[in-house]
Amino acid sequence: MKILIIDDDLEVLDVLESFFISLGHEVKTVLNSIEGLKLITTDIFDLAMLDIRLPEKDGIEVLKEIKNTDPQLQVVMITGYKEAEKVIEAFRHGAMDCLLKPFNFEYIKNNILPQISERNK
Repeated sequence: MKILIIDDDLEVLDVLESFFISLGHEVKTVLNSIEGLKLITTDIFDLAMLDIRLPEKDGIEVLKEIKNTDPQLQVVMITGYKEAEKVIEAFRHGAMDCLLKPFNFEYIKNNILPQISERNK
């Protein structure tokens, strides 16, 4: 599986990248939404992990652009804040899930990744 992670926190990128690589997935990480959106137009991903709060562009706006560019790409929003309105808005715009930091890696492994694999069959 090919995974893109967009987050402005280098520690989050490192933790998620290590986790997905340990499971045998290919991972690309970027620190900003502009770079992430460029990658989506030049590469094909199975899953995008996207921070809700990004400095240059709101994560919801980035989600909308991702869905306009690649409607089939599954997007999981990530946040360190309990922002009910933002989470609801993310689901309205096509996010498949929303994860709170710190991450529950068992949930990712046992719920999110199987859903992506099933959709890609």
